Amino acid sequence: MAVEPRMMRAHRRGERGETLVEFALALVVFLMTLLGTAQFGIIVFRYNMMSDLAQEGARWAAVRGGGSGAMAASQADVQTYVQSRALGMSVSVTTSVAPSTLKAGDTIQVQVQHSFNPFTSIVRTGGITVQSTAQMIMYR
Repeated sequence: MAVEPRMMRAHRRGERGETLVEFALALVVFLMTLLGTAQFGIIVFRYNMMSDLAQEGARWAAVRGGGSGAMAASQADVQTYVQSRALGMSVSVTTSVAPSTLKAGDTIQVQVQHSFNPFTSIVRTGGITVQSTAQMIMYR
């Protein structure tokens, strides 16, 4: 039972277009998954960075309180210190009070925020705010 060569060629031509469409659909799903995973990883990294920056800022401010002598820090000093440690990210830093007004045993709270703009966005969200807060007891 020999199959006619003309029918075989016509059948193959139809499969060529079908394969191309399947590949295009699979590629879209694959790239969305890949870019979504990468973007999620970046957001988690930035959240960890905000958490670390808040902790560093609270520690830095806790040892530079009003009772620490000549090195008493202001809110602007805490902001400058945290922003210098931010590795090229623009962050906003808020402290509960100025460290220079606190005495030993008082608590200082430092909040760090960063606005992350997604590089892939099916639905426009405008941006994701990543923030973290840390507090410490003044040592001196």
